[in-house]
Amino acid sequence: MIRVFYKITPHSVLFFRDSRPFKAGEQSLARLQFPPRLTPFLGALRTKYLEVKARDENRRVKDIFSKYEEQVKSISIFWFSIMMDGEPILPVPFDLFAEWKPLSEDRFVTEIGNSDVPILQNDNPKEHKKPQYITVDKFMGYLKGENLSPDDFISADELWRLENRVGLTLAPGTKISERSRFYRITVARFKQGVEFIVGVEMGNDVELPHSFTTRLGGEGHIAAWGRVDDKAFKIKKDESHVRFKKAVALTHVPIGNSSGGPKIVIKNWCINGLDNVGGWDYRNNRPKPLMKALKPGAVLLPETNGSIQCDIYELDFSGAKIMVVKDMIGIYEKDRFYLDRFSPELGEPDTLLAVKT
Repeated sequence: MIRVFYKITPHSVLFFRDSRPFKAGEQSLARLQFPPRLTPFLGALRTKYLEVKARDENRRVKDIFSKYEEQVKSISIFWFSIMMDGEPILPVPFDLFAEWKPLSEDRFVTEIGNSDVPILQNDNPKEHKKPQYITVDKFMGYLKGENLSPDDFISADELWRLENRVGLTLAPGTKISERSRFYRITVARFKQGVEFIVGVEMGNDVELPHSFTTRLGGEGHIAAWGRVDDKAFKIKKDESHVRFKKAVALTHVPIGNSSGGPKIVIKNWCINGLDNVGGWDYRNNRPKPLMKALKPGAVLLPETNGSIQCDIYELDFSGAKIMVVKDMIGIYEKDRFYLDRFSPELGEPDTLLAVKT
């Protein structure tokens, strides 16, 4: 397998719509989901690969999909984060600023529990903005149990700003403004020095350009992709049983169906609400059913030191080593929550968890 890093620089604003149904002109507001899910980035990579093959063979993408389906499946993501001034930054673990939510009959009810990590306090909660991101070094300190202060965190206001846009949908077959409909969207604009970075794994027979552009998100906006110097980040992969004491979600982790294999029992979690996530069914050309998902930053504690056979990546960012487990899904059965390994189908997202071993 080939593993490389790409940095992604948006050329304009970004719009990633949430999962609620929306049709321009019929509903007045399309809601932004930001930071985005991993799925649009994986889809853009796979589409670019197919576009290159279609261009080389002078055929349409849909006509060559079945020929290259296995190669497309081999393209996955093992790292996904925002990058600020050339350094990756991670979602802040929720147990630093939210209450624990013990698992019970009603798994989504917020209850005050106990935490081994003190919750950040603020004298005026109305003025307190929850932290959004943390540097890799500070994240490693968190895993070691070091005390962190509010000054250690990077707020969303430092990374992007939100802007409103108004669109106009004309009635079919006419250009009469009186028969048109307005709709509104909210977009995000990255500030100077802010980009995305993804770690891409692909089969040995897959070739992606070193630099290219893709559409990213809605509204047809363009982003530039470029490979990062391989010496900047070191990668070590292992496939074995990993034992961990804590896991922090780096991406959305869907709550889905069990594969029937060994599972890790989770005794407690610290979450900050749930998102709906979905995907695109390539074969049937339609959306996949929506699933509930833990948001990035969710913290999971296993009942005992969790042990399951997984794809494990040890990433070395300038001496800070992070253990990442790939492709886990949450299972809720008989009033208990589990983590289970799964293999995403085409159109489904990869999932990433940083673990404390």
